[in-house]
Amino acid sequence: MGAIYEPAAPSTPCIVVATTPPHSCDATLMPRCFPRNRSDRRILRIFQANVGKIPPAHDCALALADSEQYDIILLQEPWTGLKDGRCLTKTHQAYDTFSPVNDWDGRDTRPRVMTYVRRSAGLVADQKRPAATRDILWLTVNGITVVNFYRQPYHDGALEILLQWTVPDKCLVAGDFNAKHPSWQAGRREDRGEEIAFWAMDNRLGLLNPVDVPTNAHGNTVDLAFCNIPLADAVVEDHLATGSDHFTLSITLPGQVLAPLPIGKIHLNSDEELKRFIELVEAGAAFIPITTASPSELDSFASALVNLLGCAARAAGRPARKTTHGARWWTEECAKAAANYRAWRRVHSLGFDREVQLAKRELHSVVRRAKRLYWRNLIDSFTDSASVFRAVRWLKSPGPFQAPPLQIDDRVYETQLEKATALRQATLERRTANDDIPDPWISVNTDRTIPFTDRVSPETRDATLRTGNTSLVPTILRCGCSALSGMRSEVSSTSYIKAASGLATIRSPSEKQKWS
Repeated sequence: MGAIYEPAAPSTPCIVVATTPPHSCDATLMPRCFPRNRSDRRILRIFQANVGKIPPAHDCALALADSEQYDIILLQEPWTGLKDGRCLTKTHQAYDTFSPVNDWDGRDTRPRVMTYVRRSAGLVADQKRPAATRDILWLTVNGITVVNFYRQPYHDGALEILLQWTVPDKCLVAGDFNAKHPSWQAGRREDRGEEIAFWAMDNRLGLLNPVDVPTNAHGNTVDLAFCNIPLADAVVEDHLATGSDHFTLSITLPGQVLAPLPIGKIHLNSDEELKRFIELVEAGAAFIPITTASPSELDSFASALVNLLGCAARAAGRPARKTTHGARWWTEECAKAAANYRAWRRVHSLGFDREVQLAKRELHSVVRRAKRLYWRNLIDSFTDSASVFRAVRWLKSPGPFQAPPLQIDDRVYETQLEKATALRQATLERRTANDDIPDPWISVNTDRTIPFTDRVSPETRDATLRTGNTSLVPTILRCGCSALSGMRSEVSSTSYIKAASGLATIRSPSEKQKWS
């Protein structure tokens, strides 16, 4: 109680940078951290912030959200650029990027919202475009409609679109509304705040913000989150400060169902796994009928063989998991600069004091310097053409944004299944039997059969098993071939080739990689 803070002689407040708090620390003072466990991923975590078109603030937002394992990032006023006709923005390797517009040619057409969805097997995102606007972005993530909204001060175009939009069930609307109302901030009703409050009430959307908690350095609550999902919550997280004038809103949506895991590739990396695979194939081969007198029986045998090899590989091996990593340029110096800025923000909550501004400037400088040094070191590390190729292949991208909704004629396809169906119809169903040319062939005797030997020829065996690491699972097929050696003398070689072609989802390393 006797300690007095002297503004004239500032000293850096206490900074905690460790990712795991000491046992003696008060848990309430530490950032909330959620373990990366699939059983806990039923809570969808969303990061919302206005980064003010500041490049380092945009970078910090992505890095901090990734370090805290957020699933979705909603940014307003993102940094965008235009160079040599290419549309540029900030991306992160752990997230897919979505934009309300496909491209832009200047400040008046650039997007003013950007949404990022974590690349996870349990998250499936589809973009929707009910209206043409660069200020609102609609996404459907695992059945939840997530709306990223930005309203430019004294401009009502985006707000009119939002007020006329029909709100579905399981919906979240979050962003920078630039409006005031007693529902979220005591004081006057300004900038159509009352219309927003009535719109939320009419659509049964609850305000998630804590009342009278500022979301920007001016002391106003303008970043809002509305939701109609039970038990949804939002808090202003001080430890996630990005370096802009706005504070970060952390939103949680509990009880969300994850998307089913796709059938992935299987790896058999060790001798024990290969041995177990052979044992399972030998045990299961005894239950496969080997009658192949008719084409249908041959197809049934090939299907059973595919099922046997696939089940054995999944039981003996391990599924391949695509792992993502954080920003490679984010260093310990960046973390300390962010912690220093965060500490001064706690002392001066509104953020306009000299110490806060100096800490913010230092954070931006450290981020710029770290990124510049990372790319310079990467380029300097190139020693031969192979290293250049690896770097270019790693950096090469089809574009910064995910595919927008697909429009064919007057119909718009939004979900991934709808796009795939439209592609199939456009490519495979564009012709009918009426488009066939007249049959020019002479009549032939269709009763003749082509004799096949019951034994697999050396050429067939080599073509299937000795094609190197560019073929379909040579190691697995080689092991399965040895385990099914007794069966292969009873069936046609065609059945085994059919089974081999059905194992495209199973992978094993090449012999060189396996023994290295």
